[in-house]
Amino acid sequence: MSVTGLLACVVAAGCGGASGTAADAGGDAKLVWLTDSGADVVSGDLGVDPGPAPVDLGVDLFTEPADLGPQDLGAPDLGPADLGPADPGPAPDLPPPPDVTVSTSLCSPAGGSKNIYDLQNPDCPDHPNPVPLSPEGIDVDLQGVVVTAVFADTVFIQEESGGPYSGVAIFAHGQSTAALKVGDELQVKGSFGEFFELSQIYLTSWKVTGKATVPAPYVVAHPEWIANDGPLAELLEGVLVRVEGVETIHTKPDCPHDFGEFLVTGGLRIDDKGYTWAARLGDKLASVTGPLNYTFGNFKIEPRTEADVVATKKGLADSVSKCIKGDCIVQAETPGTKKLLVSEVMVDPFQGDSLREWIELYNPGTEPVSVAGFSIRDCFEQKAVLSGEGSVIPPKGFLVIGQSTNTSENGGTPVDLAYGPGFYLANTIGAVLLFDAAGKLVDQTRYSAFDPWTVLKPGHSLERKSATPADGTVPEAWQTAKGKYGPSDDQGSPGKANGGW
Repeated sequence: MSVTGLLACVVAAGCGGASGTAADAGGDAKLVWLTDSGADVVSGDLGVDPGPAPVDLGVDLFTEPADLGPQDLGAPDLGPADLGPADPGPAPDLPPPPDVTVSTSLCSPAGGSKNIYDLQNPDCPDHPNPVPLSPEGIDVDLQGVVVTAVFADTVFIQEESGGPYSGVAIFAHGQSTAALKVGDELQVKGSFGEFFELSQIYLTSWKVTGKATVPAPYVVAHPEWIANDGPLAELLEGVLVRVEGVETIHTKPDCPHDFGEFLVTGGLRIDDKGYTWAARLGDKLASVTGPLNYTFGNFKIEPRTEADVVATKKGLADSVSKCIKGDCIVQAETPGTKKLLVSEVMVDPFQGDSLREWIELYNPGTEPVSVAGFSIRDCFEQKAVLSGEGSVIPPKGFLVIGQSTNTSENGGTPVDLAYGPGFYLANTIGAVLLFDAAGKLVDQTRYSAFDPWTVLKPGHSLERKSATPADGTVPEAWQTAKGKYGPSDDQGSPGKANGGW
């Protein structure tokens, strides 16, 4: 994320041989970064083989601030004798500012081929100015970069010299990267830009050109330094980092939502894109390692495998942060009338745009059903009321709803009825609840990117396996859709019978 990007905050869903190494600007000189303690951190071998890429569906969407309710701090009762301000007590124990000097010696010569330092460091002579605020930005051809993490639709790469500004995320947008391994040396072609404040390369092609030494994780002395607004967060975005000696301080930072994230000392987020740690209050973690990611308003470490989370003590099973709202407005066991079925859901289109999401409704009955006044909701506060022409679903018929009926902006989806921009589908864990005009539950589905769910995949809709009413909240009821529609590579069967019907 560039400095320019900090000034353009957007809160929304969402975020391929080589000749030589683009980082060889300084001959054989070894890059040394100064920490506040005076210790030198140099590049080295991580020594961790994460094995095959874990299943993940891309960038987590719509992380929101914790909703913990208002806090009543009260007001001091000064009384007639209180003539001065109350004693605030001891000052909070804040970490010192980091003593880090960033050199431009690893920037490429002006006018030459760019490396990652050029893309990320605003002081490099060839740093894009301004950084394009779109996935399709400036064309780049990176040589000799090293893979540090592989997460399905997102891959992290670094310059072998490591240090600040040495890493960046690659968005594969559906291209298979499963063959990539940590330590692979790559040639990467694509376009560089900033997408919802995350600096990323929109992948065109990649090619493995050999093996390389993975930069040692940059050890951050104080986790606050890379949390939101931390002084090192921008410098280390996309870089393999490590924090040590931290504790779990919040297990539900997105209450009432649960996006698999938790907070450790200093307010730093730990995500579950690659490995899920069952966080409990009282966890003492010797170290947490992973690339520093930025999604939906938060910096976070993305552990890749179990080896990246080293615990010395686990909290009790019931030691979790309290959430002031319920888990969902209806229980998963509530069947609904089944007058209509939520038959297909496009959760995570390849372009990552909420305009391209859609929901298909099916009428299993023998009489037409009007959805005028019906509403769709998620488990929490989102709600969209359906209205307009074309709201009647004939017997054994379908109705496709989405944000827009304009096929030039919705990915070519034949949307029959638009519910507008006030409703979106989270990419990792979510729900679609259908209520009739009287507010009675008609049908519901839950979905997840995590076990035991295995059918939720980027660019593919979720299809209900059966046209007969059944429980839509369990993974056994759903399958991964196949069949291209529209001009993109998204697959599904909007407005048509699902596979196997």
